[in-house]
Amino acid sequence: MTDDFDEEQQIQEQQYEYPYHYLPRVEDGNYSQTQYWSWGIHYLGGMRVVLDQLSDWTFDSLVDVGCGDGRFLRELHVAQPDVDSLGVDYSERSIAMANGMNPHLTYEARNILEEDLDRAFDVATCIEVLEHIPPEDCAAFVEAIAGTLADDGKLVLTVPHVNKSVSEKHYQHFDSDKLVDLLDPQFDRVEFVPFDRQSKVFTALELAVGGRGNQFVVNSPLVLNRLWGLYERRYMYADSEANCRRIAAVCER
Repeated sequence: MTDDFDEEQQIQEQQYEYPYHYLPRVEDGNYSQTQYWSWGIHYLGGMRVVLDQLSDWTFDSLVDVGCGDGRFLRELHVAQPDVDSLGVDYSERSIAMANGMNPHLTYEARNILEEDLDRAFDVATCIEVLEHIPPEDCAAFVEAIAGTLADDGKLVLTVPHVNKSVSEKHYQHFDSDKLVDLLDPQFDRVEFVPFDRQSKVFTALELAVGGRGNQFVVNSPLVLNRLWGLYERRYMYADSEANCRRIAAVCER
């Protein structure tokens, strides 16, 4: 349908890639025209860690379990556009957003604890999801993820580490020992990659560019690019579990 739009209409259509009309707002008498997420650099770093693990593999299909609003599959599509991908999440609201933001990709509202997928995938990803699963369901959830894979399939799973305090929306955080107990029954090989290195220095730098964004936010591309470059070089990966905020499990059946 968009092929019939003229030049001006095409410009407007392209701007709907992000719902910018929702940015300006007045709440409790306070006007704002920005949205700011102080965890953003860590979120992007986590996706980069997963993409790094996938970059060494040859695979044709991938399912992102607990895909949420679909951002990871967008990044995967940019990096590996020929991969046949599917995002699944039990939240119909998140799937509606994922489809709205990424109409060129495929997302489905599914609870893998209650229904099987219609096919087997070469790779599964599960990014910052397990901490949202009730502890009594975690073993069944991991078994269900394994059930989405082909016989020689692989999984990349990331979770917050026990080094981080458990937030109010999480049931628990994990270390490698807790993950081994969950993953070993389903996978023949499990390796761990600690990432998101803890650092008081980097935390101070994040505060300097705005912290939680309650008072000010630094928008200088020069400053932000240097901050990202520093994070990528020195803080995206951790030397050990002792100083990480999150941990990835790379698993093979």
